[in-house]
Amino acid sequence: MVSRISLGLVAFVATAWVTMGLFSQYQRQMLFPGPQGVDVSMLNEVASRVGATELSIPTEDGETLYGWHRAAVWSGPRRVVLYFHGNASSLLAQMELQNLLLSEGWDFVGIHYRGYPGSTGAPSEAGLHEDAAAAWKWVTEELGTEPSRVAIHGRSLGGGVAVQLAAAVTPGALVLESTFTSIVDLAKEHFRWLPIGRILEHRFMTRDFTKRVSCPLLVAHGAADSIIGVHHGKELARLFHADEYIEVARIDHNDMLLVGLIATRYLNFLEGAVPAGQQ
Repeated sequence: MVSRISLGLVAFVATAWVTMGLFSQYQRQMLFPGPQGVDVSMLNEVASRVGATELSIPTEDGETLYGWHRAAVWSGPRRVVLYFHGNASSLLAQMELQNLLLSEGWDFVGIHYRGYPGSTGAPSEAGLHEDAAAAWKWVTEELGTEPSRVAIHGRSLGGGVAVQLAAAVTPGALVLESTFTSIVDLAKEHFRWLPIGRILEHRFMTRDFTKRVSCPLLVAHGAADSIIGVHHGKELARLFHADEYIEVARIDHNDMLLVGLIATRYLNFLEGAVPAGQQ
């Protein structure tokens, strides 16, 4: 009996170490899988069809990012939503949101992270923060938008990117949609028996920036989110003292959230933070 227990324990430990090794080795692929079925030719075709200006944005560390600028037909001062997409997403995934923003006088600027279609390099936490800084520089310097007239919007992984950028600059508003408190917290929920704290390389500690974000903040989450549980959104709203929290029943992680009936609350938040006529 003792020998069986010993052998079982050895087998368990061996399996655990192998699993830890594989998790450590493949965490980049798990966290940054990229979009399926999206290539540059498709992006070119859709950009042409919707009137998006295709961007090539250099980063400080030598990469080049693919992006879009869609300009609203609007007579007042420019307002921009700088959008950061989720880990398996692309610029093609939120067309309804883009069109909604354009209809309300907001320009849309979005990028593909390094290693994603059209962008050079390989993704990493540090790299994505470099990408965000480059996108912000393009919006405020090349496009000439006043920082106070830029709303930063991050969805899912993009929320972890957006919050750190908002902590470093002075945007007019921040939107965290379907975002985690941290990748560490999220990974612990999905891999409860692994020592995540020691082996996780890309951590995206969203909750650590609570005292460094001073702009108006909207947190939105689907109540039926099966990937990033709604408790993450509730906790972020509490920690950051969010100006508004939107929770939508029966919405899962990959469902459209800030469109349809909820669009009015989203647009009202943006309008309150950056009024159309504000100079």
